[in-house]
Amino acid sequence: MWKRFITILNKASETISASLLVLMVVLIFMQIVSRGLFGTSYSWTEEISRFSMIWITFLGASIAFQYTAHIGIDYFVKKLPAIPERIVNIIGALICAFFFVVLALKGFELMQGAGSQGSPALRIPMNYVYIIIPVSAVLMLLNLVDVTWKRWKTTTNNEGIME
Repeated sequence: MWKRFITILNKASETISASLLVLMVVLIFMQIVSRGLFGTSYSWTEEISRFSMIWITFLGASIAFQYTAHIGIDYFVKKLPAIPERIVNIIGALICAFFFVVLALKGFELMQGAGSQGSPALRIPMNYVYIIIPVSAVLMLLNLVDVTWKRWKTTTNNEGIME
């Protein structure tokens, strides 16, 4: 059930990110064409593109966790015996989890504080833009749990035997 849940969650994140990327490309193309042909541009296209880029970045960070695509140097950790390797992985996961909880809490505060503020061109409440911060922190935390559990189950010792 957990595997299905995390898979659906990540597929939804990937779909939203891809859709926002398409939207961003279309809007920027429209901005370039309107500037070139008509000598004028629309401020709202740039604003939506910027907000889309923010959402893509935060969703992409959570998706990258599932594929272990974040930068990490595990050369020395992989040289450790199985038990110390597991301990180091758990300590790293706990540090990341702490960061994600802080990010979620502070992101929620930022989102609440920006509720009365509107965006310059479209007057969109900025909490709609900032909501991605706590959402992505929760997604990263869920993916961290999933990846840490998978890593725990497949930790090898120096002889290459799965434990």
